[in-house]
Amino acid sequence: MRIELYAARHGETVANLENRLCGKDTDSPLTQEGVAQARLLGEGLKGVPFDKVYSSPLQRAVATVKIAFGESRKICVDGRLAEIGLGVMDGLTYEEAAEKYPASGMLFFSKPSSYKAPSGGESIEAVMERVSSFLADLESQEGKTVFVQTHGYVLRVLYACTHGKSMAALDESPHYANCDVTHYTYCSGKWELQ
Repeated sequence: MRIELYAARHGETVANLENRLCGKDTDSPLTQEGVAQARLLGEGLKGVPFDKVYSSPLQRAVATVKIAFGESRKICVDGRLAEIGLGVMDGLTYEEAAEKYPASGMLFFSKPSSYKAPSGGESIEAVMERVSSFLADLESQEGKTVFVQTHGYVLRVLYACTHGKSMAALDESPHYANCDVTHYTYCSGKWELQ
């Protein structure tokens, strides 16, 4: 049996607009553009019969999924889908993070496999563990089509988890723009990007 997994990043936030890092310990509201992106996301997925809809608990993800699928849609909120914890870098601009924490800030996007969590931050391995746990739970939902509303870094980790859980795959993972959707299938014990 097959499982269809559609995963998307949340809509544009104020933090995105200001080029600020926004991890799991802070939140940022959607901009008007983010609301419009969420509506387009819903329109684009209108014909897909989702059996379950999951979301990160962060408001930017929950707001996106509610706009995309409507307030009446049942959403399963799952903490394993929250963005990476950025510790002391949370809320800084990209430039500030690179200047104050060069071992972390510079590598966060450019070479994630070498990223070292700053004080109070979450390691890549910890994020990979929780995303892997989520995927393992999904694997029992044979024949289902599911949607996941999450975050950019979690999508990169999801990509790595579906490509052998390798750090090299994390470095090769694409950057996901706001409301970008990826589609995976699970069949015969293997996840594949569609």
